[in-house]
Amino acid sequence: MSSTNNWRGADGIAILTVMPQSRYFVVSAFPRIRNPASALTIVLTTALFSLVACTTPTASTTVPAAASQTPVPAAAKTAKTMPPAATETPKYGNFTEDQLTRSIMAELAGQRGENTVALSEYAKLARESNNLSIIERAMHIAAFSREPNLAIEMGQLWLLQDAKAVEPRQTIALELVSLGRYRDAFHQFDILLEQNEEVDFRMLSARIAATSGANTPVLSGLIDDYESLLKRYPQHESLRLSLAHLYQLDKQPQPALAIIEQMLKEVERRDHDTKAPIDKQQAGVRGGDLVMLQVQLLEIMADHVNSFKKLQQGVRTYADHKELRLVFGRRLINDHKFPEAREQFSLLVQQNPGDYEMLYSLALLSMEVNQLEEARNYLQKLLQNGQKQDDAHYYLGYIESQQNHPERAIEQYQQVKAGSNFLPSLRNLTELMVRAKRYDELHSYLQNIRFRNSDLNLQLLTLEANILIEEKQYDIATTMLNNSVGAFPNNVDLLFLRSVLSQDTNDLVLMESDLRKIILLQPQSPVAYNSLGYTLADRTNRYQEAYELIKRAAELAPTDPAIMDSLGWVQYKLGMHREAKAMLEKAYKLYPDPEVAAHLGEVLWVLGEKSAATKLWRAALTTQPDSVYVRNTIQRLDPSASF
Repeated sequence: MSSTNNWRGADGIAILTVMPQSRYFVVSAFPRIRNPASALTIVLTTALFSLVACTTPTASTTVPAAASQTPVPAAAKTAKTMPPAATETPKYGNFTEDQLTRSIMAELAGQRGENTVALSEYAKLARESNNLSIIERAMHIAAFSREPNLAIEMGQLWLLQDAKAVEPRQTIALELVSLGRYRDAFHQFDILLEQNEEVDFRMLSARIAATSGANTPVLSGLIDDYESLLKRYPQHESLRLSLAHLYQLDKQPQPALAIIEQMLKEVERRDHDTKAPIDKQQAGVRGGDLVMLQVQLLEIMADHVNSFKKLQQGVRTYADHKELRLVFGRRLINDHKFPEAREQFSLLVQQNPGDYEMLYSLALLSMEVNQLEEARNYLQKLLQNGQKQDDAHYYLGYIESQQNHPERAIEQYQQVKAGSNFLPSLRNLTELMVRAKRYDELHSYLQNIRFRNSDLNLQLLTLEANILIEEKQYDIATTMLNNSVGAFPNNVDLLFLRSVLSQDTNDLVLMESDLRKIILLQPQSPVAYNSLGYTLADRTNRYQEAYELIKRAAELAPTDPAIMDSLGWVQYKLGMHREAKAMLEKAYKLYPDPEVAAHLGEVLWVLGEKSAATKLWRAALTTQPDSVYVRNTIQRLDPSASF
């Protein structure tokens, strides 16, 4: 028997893999019994039966492999551990008293969790006795214990007695895959196929993709093996899909695409011709899966236009294929076609009403295209079903804020308790409550969170201080930061925030003190050097001192455009106009910010290049009409100018 399960390779190819399902899949090689007396009775009985009642399976018996390092289907993981009753008359063997005793001791060792001891003893007994029940038991324990070489050895001992037995060959193949011996595993699969057993070759290519486990010569040799076998089984589905995957891994997308497109034609023909006979080797593949592979290969070949066309055609042809429509929707998002993406996700939600991830994606897309009421309905549906509650409350808060309902937004943000949106919600909540003059209530709220989450203490202190400074609540911010720095005197973030506040309140003495302390604490960080140097250049006449500080910042971060701007500005203050022009032009090219434009324009103006300065300022005001930096500079240099 076989069980079909999804398997995705590491490189993203979506494939369906048929994995062996074992009647002997062992959740625990040695199941524990609650009652010790019962345990001993069962162990003795089991061991005696295993040794004395040696059952030889016939060639037609299909017994898939036991657990190995290769992933197994979920169905197998819940299989019962006890084997079914023997269907043949037992063939009794002769065992020495020593062998019988050792087998019982091995079982007891397994009960104690000493699997290595148990396995070692069973392996020795298997080699000595050549008893099939002992060999089988040893192989199962070796597979469970992730001892692939020993599992292979036991499987080979089994095959010496029954060359057509399926389970040992499957176990050998799986363990060879786990060891990266792909061509040897392929040979075992070939034999199983000759025995008319179901084999899924995609296990091989998926394992290679997941582990990057085949060098070029091995990959080329394996491709040769596949091509040779395909001549004998030209319609074998998993063989063709696995070969296409190997071609892709070998950086040969063209032959991979040829296989997929041929299979797609066959599936389309099969779907249209209901009377056509269906080969059991072809029955499992879905056209939508093949379209996904086709699109992926076209993307690898950089044929983006054609891949988009195939996606469009695919979702029309296979309208119920969830994964294909999801790929199409995500492609539309990547292409910033949000209304079209929203349409696809809306269809996905209709087709899959219980898929709340889809519903969440649809809510976000509705927000992206400003359909806020629809987004609100989707988010409320998530809440009603107890799904993604923190995220739903966060975005409901955003919607209320966008619709100018700050009190409702505050209520929603306060219900976000965890997750990736927890800190953003606290930031938005802090901003809204400060604006609403509810700071005391906010401070208590944040303080309670800090007490419950000590790892967030400093983050929340800096967040609170930032918002207070942004909202120009300088008195409250001063008290709060002085208390925080008093509690954490060497915290660089708090010191830097207080230096920013000191600049805004014109307390340059405290600002310089905090920045110089940061330089002592972090002498290799350019930020404090640049901040102190720029402030001294811009708001004092200590230009040479400022120049030395900014030069040090530039040595530490030579490509930072903000530091380039500071350096150009202090060069201008020192009368180094040509050097300042060159430096500011470089900064503006990297970072066309209005403040840099104001500085560069002033240097150009002083150098007599007034037309260039005016043109630059006009361009800056086009992007940011209310720029204080540009307008103040124009007013100072050319009061009669109108922009």
